[in-house]
Amino acid sequence: MEMTKRQTAFRADYRTRIAGAYNGPFHVAVICAIGLATIWTCAQRIHGPTWLDWLVIPVTVVGANLFEWATHRYVMHRPVKGLMSVYRRHTLAHHQFFTEREPTIDSLRDFRIVFFPPYAQIAILMMILPAAAILFLAGAQNACWLLLCTAAGLYLNYELFHFCCHVKDDRLVRHIPLVNTIRRHHIAHHNQSIMMDTNMNLTYPFADWLFGTSDLDRGALGHLFNGYDGRFVKTNLKQARSTLDDPTAGRVRA
Repeated sequence: MEMTKRQTAFRADYRTRIAGAYNGPFHVAVICAIGLATIWTCAQRIHGPTWLDWLVIPVTVVGANLFEWATHRYVMHRPVKGLMSVYRRHTLAHHQFFTEREPTIDSLRDFRIVFFPPYAQIAILMMILPAAAILFLAGAQNACWLLLCTAAGLYLNYELFHFCCHVKDDRLVRHIPLVNTIRRHHIAHHNQSIMMDTNMNLTYPFADWLFGTSDLDRGALGHLFNGYDGRFVKTNLKQARSTLDDPTAGRVRA
């Protein structure tokens, strides 16, 4: 579908606000460096983990999925005092730059609106530190390091999947299980009439299935491996008018 005049104008305005020195590949390289360095550093400290230690991984994966869903729905799409910058960047910027009519990037400089700033990654890891410290002080050092490894890996997973949702050419990603699922899932989320309450997961739509916020009517495994299949899309989704009527929306700082 062709972009609306509003989306075209917003993209043009947003791009003028990206710093001249911004470099998309460098942005991604910094994110990867932080994540991989964290994983490598923590992995070096794991010695002889027990099966109880390994249980940290699935627990962290599920917890992160629920956190991803809740943060997306209640912080990124709702104006919360003290976190307004997150709302502005996501709802008033990301959701105007990308819509279901045109959800893809045009250049490497558009990475600025796809990937979080590197400090977001550091903030997430800092949020994990108290739980990791408790495990360490309780004598479960291996579990502590596995928790940090998993958290760092999941953040990289998030950024990779989100990027795959916004790449122009899907000749490759449309054939990759799970990735093709989240691409369809997220592009549907960019429909401004359903974005406030539907398809809130950005990696695996488990929490969306669990809490009934998915646009699909099928089971858990069906959600994970749905791919581009449109046969199960609900026909009775609650829709609302666009929530992007803020007169300052087009003036969000890049």
